[in-house]
Amino acid sequence: MRNLVEDPIQIVQYWSPAVITGTIAWIILLFIGDTPIVRASGLALVIIGVTATLRRMGFVASIGGGLTLAFCPIFWSQTGGGVSTPATITIAIGIAGVATIIVTVLSGRYYIGVGLGIAAFVAIFWSQIGTPQSLRLTGFVTAWLVYLLIDMMLLTNPRPDAKPPAPPKPYHTIGILFLFTIGTLNDPLLTLLAPAILLSLFLSYAQLSRWYWLAVVASIVIGLILLTNTYLLREPPVVNLLGWRDALRWIALGQLIIEQFSIFGVILGVIGLARLSRWYPPLGTITMIAYGAYFFFGLVFEGNFRDVLLLPLLIIQVIWMTYAVNAFGQWVNQTMKSSNHIWTHLVSAVYLALPAILLWNIIQS
Repeated sequence: MRNLVEDPIQIVQYWSPAVITGTIAWIILLFIGDTPIVRASGLALVIIGVTATLRRMGFVASIGGGLTLAFCPIFWSQTGGGVSTPATITIAIGIAGVATIIVTVLSGRYYIGVGLGIAAFVAIFWSQIGTPQSLRLTGFVTAWLVYLLIDMMLLTNPRPDAKPPAPPKPYHTIGILFLFTIGTLNDPLLTLLAPAILLSLFLSYAQLSRWYWLAVVASIVIGLILLTNTYLLREPPVVNLLGWRDALRWIALGQLIIEQFSIFGVILGVIGLARLSRWYPPLGTITMIAYGAYFFFGLVFEGNFRDVLLLPLLIIQVIWMTYAVNAFGQWVNQTMKSSNHIWTHLVSAVYLALPAILLWNIIQS
């Protein structure tokens, strides 16, 4: 994975695959998926976040990974529906975000901005929305939270032969706290990412204030309380904590992943995790912990919308798959002794066949 220099041209090069992929997904969601424009826009923002996460794995490979997620059956199941208007929850997160930015800029203290932003979201959320667990907000928060976590880890724990480690940027720590808190209030299932978030913050060696750690711990505690009330104490029960002992559940969950990306996608994921753990051990560990948490949830959950609730697992699966493609492309390029990375791009171009097949299945059905 190459590190990109932060100048205007490089910034355009960095974000262009995400914008291209998001635009393609948005158009297809609108016209083939017959999705309302507001919902299609929200889903496209998820794809932009995932593609941005994959950008360091190559221009073409990141597009292939983003489109693979967009056209997998679980993600595509969120398409369709009638005419919709901007949801109150969308307005709430917009107001909270603007409040955070303004107060942070004016006061120069990020924890005041984040605190007031979260307070604004909570006030609107509980007074106006009433019904939490917006699946699309969960997808949006997860995609961009994963982006911030991985971007921070690549900056603070780069490959040994790459540039020296650097401290995380303020937008990393602020964004992680903001998105995690809002996502947890919307759906406490996001608390499953807490171990990965804590480990990533610890491994980043960030100089964080006591107020920041207090806010993180408070968010996790609140998330655990809401998680218990929403899933564990619900009547009728939707979680069987001993369900992981049933072999048929392991088979069914494995089959679910195969249905999204085919058996070749699963093989790519295993290879990608192995290579990622070899060259970026902290990042491999963090993604594996997050994946394991949601995999365990998939084994024990018996309620509705299980497939969509496993979207974070699918995002991590796509990350592993795309890194495997990138690693294989780099190996081929070195074998062919090419200095312009042409073989890397050619191998990545083959990866585009997977989203093409998924889209063809959608059209055929």
